[in-house]
Amino acid sequence: MLLVFIMIINAACTKNDDPSAVADTYNNIAVLKWNEAANIAVTRTGGLTPMVESRIYAMVNVAMHDVLNNIEKKFNTYALDGIIDNSADPDAALAQAAHDIIVSLLPPQKVYADSLLNVSLAAIPAGTNKDKGIALGIAAATAMLSKRLNDGAATAQYPIVQGMLPGVYRSTPPFEASGMAALPGWGKVTPFALTTSAQFRPVAPYVVNSTAYTTDFTEIKSLGCTSCPARTPEQTQIGMFWLENVPYSWNTITRKLITQNNLSGWQAAHLLALVQIAEADANIGVFEAKYFYNFWRPITAVRMAETDGNANTAGDAAWNVLAPPTPPVPDYPSNHAADGGAAAEVLKRYFGKDDISFSTTSSFLPGITRNYTSFSQAAAEVSLSRIYVGYHYRNAITEGEAMGRKIGAFVYDNSLRKLK
Repeated sequence: MLLVFIMIINAACTKNDDPSAVADTYNNIAVLKWNEAANIAVTRTGGLTPMVESRIYAMVNVAMHDVLNNIEKKFNTYALDGIIDNSADPDAALAQAAHDIIVSLLPPQKVYADSLLNVSLAAIPAGTNKDKGIALGIAAATAMLSKRLNDGAATAQYPIVQGMLPGVYRSTPPFEASGMAALPGWGKVTPFALTTSAQFRPVAPYVVNSTAYTTDFTEIKSLGCTSCPARTPEQTQIGMFWLENVPYSWNTITRKLITQNNLSGWQAAHLLALVQIAEADANIGVFEAKYFYNFWRPITAVRMAETDGNANTAGDAAWNVLAPPTPPVPDYPSNHAADGGAAAEVLKRYFGKDDISFSTTSSFLPGITRNYTSFSQAAAEVSLSRIYVGYHYRNAITEGEAMGRKIGAFVYDNSLRKLK
């Protein structure tokens, strides 16, 4: 089917020997509109993990990037390449590509996506340019869906053997009865940019009888519980603020920066694609490491500390986290921290500096706005939030954020590169 669409567009294509500056004058309205449509579709679906969500965002935003760069080639593409037609309508192409991927990945949102597509296309004058834009959008979506069809996402959920020894992961409350662990095969999903999912796997976590582990254990026990007196109101707010899926959080931040810096449509699509590739690959890489090391969660460790072989850790069978339940995956490293590090690194490299001020909100704390003076500050706060809600030891967030930084740098240096 893809070849048919390519033939249709090539047949109608008129090669422009002196391309117009469409990429410099085209605004970001349609890019942001359909980026937001993916966010809305995910939110309306509900119950999606950050891993699945990050893959959806990457596919939608990278397809939009591919669409524009098959109208006027500014950057290397990911799934569709070689259809260059300056006369294809970019609004029609973006709308069709994003719509088709949303409908394919989130079938319950078909009515919503269809309605938005109809409104978008109705605003574009009928004619050859619109028709070629629609055909290009179909081709881009088809290429993306074909490339990701057998990437391992569909087979990432399966049973695991429960841990029995101190330090080994076993299902967290309330998932003990079913033995459920989320997406143990996500680390086998084909990355979007990384050479392998294990490319930036960190060193092993602390052993349970070490002094370093004892320090982390003591900290999470005193700061991460339901009503820990040692946790300040500010730390509680930080923990709750960043509870939402981080790919969504950083997508929101990126959208604001696009508007704040008045990026063109091509620039907006490029930046969103890079950020979401980094988010998707951070989740893939982290899950490879999580199930490779299979380290237990703080809630398990605190409740079982009397039998962990460490004389310096005191158990508490009633201990619970600030925001239950603990996500049912191993502790190390933190994908929340890795996502923050990856996005911050991409944004820092894209804008050429770290110290850019911005603000953002959270769906978990409506009405609260938090302000930052740099991407690093926000990434560090994302990481610390996982201590304050009781989900991760400090070592997991430190190594997770560092891993994310490496992934973000790799994505920026090797993906969707600007043509010389």
